[in-house]
Amino acid sequence: MDQETKVCQNCKQEFVIEPDDFKFYEKMKVPAPTFCPECRFPRRLVWRNERSLHKRTCSLCNKSIISMFKPEVSFPVYCHECWWGDKWDSTKFGRDYDFSKTFFEQFILLQREVPRPALYASQNVNSDYCNHTAHLKDCYLVFGSAFNENCGYDASTVGSKNCWNCSFMQDCEGCLHSVDINKCYQTHFSQNCTGCTDSAFLYDCRNCQNCLFCYNLRNKTYHVFNQPVSKEDFKRIKDSVLSSRELLQKRFLEFRKTIQEKAIHRFSVGDHNSNVSGDSIYNSKNVHASFFIEGGENDKYIYKCLRGQKDTMDAFGVSGGELGYESNNVDFSSRVLFSLNGENNSSTEYLIDSFGVENCFGSISLSHKKYCILNKQYDEKTYFELREKIIAQMKELPYIDNAGRKYFYGEFFPVELSPFTYNESIAQEYVPITKNMAEELKYPWQEMTDKGYVPTKRWDEMTDTIFETNDSILKETILCEAWDKDKEKAKEHQCTMAFKIVPDELAVYKKFNLPLPRKCPNTRNFEQFKLRNPVKLWYRKCMKQGCSNEFETSYAPDRPEIVYCESCYQNEVV
Repeated sequence: MDQETKVCQNCKQEFVIEPDDFKFYEKMKVPAPTFCPECRFPRRLVWRNERSLHKRTCSLCNKSIISMFKPEVSFPVYCHECWWGDKWDSTKFGRDYDFSKTFFEQFILLQREVPRPALYASQNVNSDYCNHTAHLKDCYLVFGSAFNENCGYDASTVGSKNCWNCSFMQDCEGCLHSVDINKCYQTHFSQNCTGCTDSAFLYDCRNCQNCLFCYNLRNKTYHVFNQPVSKEDFKRIKDSVLSSRELLQKRFLEFRKTIQEKAIHRFSVGDHNSNVSGDSIYNSKNVHASFFIEGGENDKYIYKCLRGQKDTMDAFGVSGGELGYESNNVDFSSRVLFSLNGENNSSTEYLIDSFGVENCFGSISLSHKKYCILNKQYDEKTYFELREKIIAQMKELPYIDNAGRKYFYGEFFPVELSPFTYNESIAQEYVPITKNMAEELKYPWQEMTDKGYVPTKRWDEMTDTIFETNDSILKETILCEAWDKDKEKAKEHQCTMAFKIVPDELAVYKKFNLPLPRKCPNTRNFEQFKLRNPVKLWYRKCMKQGCSNEFETSYAPDRPEIVYCESCYQNEVV
């Protein structure tokens, strides 16, 4: 088919469907979307809550547990052992399909009854307060991460050790307050760096050691503000800047301004790619409008997809699979459509929390099943006949949500059916909106509830240096600086109002002579996300004088940074 322009039924803006997109939809046997890519993205994310945790009891064994689901949700919530155990069978909740009702109306009823896992956590050790994680050891409040040890308050980190308050980090050790770093050691307050050691306040540096306030450097040692210094001067400057909270915060703001005014920004971060567009893409080919990708092939509109996802569109957090469409957190699977949370699935549609499943439709919490619809077991022949009838009905009888948006076959789950509100899901991290915007879109929004915290110390009563801090800080409940300064704004990113310092956290800050944070973990995470570029692309020209190259980039045209095309960046920086 030729290129086609449509109007998104959510934001009412025009969007384009390319000929290659139509080829993909034809291969997957799905209709073209009626939501634009920018609206499809948060619609998927609203179904993924990582950070909003609650105390409740397991609905099967009555053990006290931590869960991503609020105690008042209608469906049962099981602890890890019960959900994976053999004391229950999800097909016992199966129901006949009623052709007088829409598919999503019937799915709502099923969702109210089928047990769900309290957390998504696999093979973790002593890491109870972590969600959407696997293979963690001695970690605390770590989210969307795997293969880490003794880490805290991290998000989207892999293979790291003794790192705190970091995000989008791989194979690092002893790093604090850094984002988008790889293979770094004891590197703090830095961004977009690889192979750096014993440094702080770096941007876009490679293989640098003992450097401070530097950008665009390669293979340097003992540099401050991009200038060489003696070993003695470096230590003096580092000790004076990093030990004081007041001076550290002042220097941090100055450094961010320096990055904007002087650093050269590569139009897109990534290496070893062929025919790609987006940002943070590595070892991939034919990947477009995508972000944070490793080993992707023939993908579009996907985010945070590692370990070689192929032939996939509109996905988040999927790995090692192929032929995926409109899915979240479904790994090592093939031909999975409109699904959430699973592994090793094949030829499935509209599934949630299902593993080792083949040829199933509209079901929840299945394990190693075939030919199920609304959790009811069928024989192969009946399953395929009924599936075709349901799809035909969905094409004629859409579900209509509270804003009048229509959901035919081919649309992801409606936002209003999610057990999470917009601002408690990761949609608020990647596509932040205000309460008023949520009300206009008729997205569910959660008002902050009083958690009953009684601060015993204000943020501005904390010591300026770690040397002045003793173990008594572990007993304090600290008022968050963000909440104190602007309560309404803090509510938008789920600020917890108050927080505590835990022993492992205090130990690592003492080790590096860094002052303790004065904001709650949710605020720290939200502010780190603001350092990263948005999940959106613009066309613009290279800013190198005399260069006429054009490209797609996540730097908006009105941004102040100096943005170069690949060849100019390589000539100037590398």
